[in-house]
Amino acid sequence: MKSKSILQVVVVPVALGLVLNTYAKSVGTILRPVMPFAAMICTSLCIDSPLALNRSQILSKDSLQLVLPILAFHTVAFPIRYWILKIPSFRQREEVCRTVSLYSGMQSSTMAGLLAIQFLGGSSQAVLAACSVIAMAIMGLSLTSF
Repeated sequence: MKSKSILQVVVVPVALGLVLNTYAKSVGTILRPVMPFAAMICTSLCIDSPLALNRSQILSKDSLQLVLPILAFHTVAFPIRYWILKIPSFRQREEVCRTVSLYSGMQSSTMAGLLAIQFLGGSSQAVLAACSVIAMAIMGLSLTSF
């Protein structure tokens, strides 16, 4: 059952994107402008539930202890992903380094929330990931604008 949900969340969308981009380029061309908006809606829906269900826990004084680790993680994670691809053995073009940094950074918290709900059995375990998504979105969008 759990492997089925991982397939649904990870493998199916990636495989579908690869198939569409390879064998149905016209469909991919039509969907491409809409997909960022669809991804934003899906991400919002994934984090809204844990945030809403655990609102009192998030707004408590104890939750302030989450802010520093979350900000530190994202402050370090985006540049590390970028600089890894600058290592001579990986040497990538500037556009690739930026894309990988932003793509992997923007995806990790949402995935963590989904996996926490699925494998740890409740939305309260996804609170950290949901808060992380908010920080990730703000930092990622700021980096993208920069």
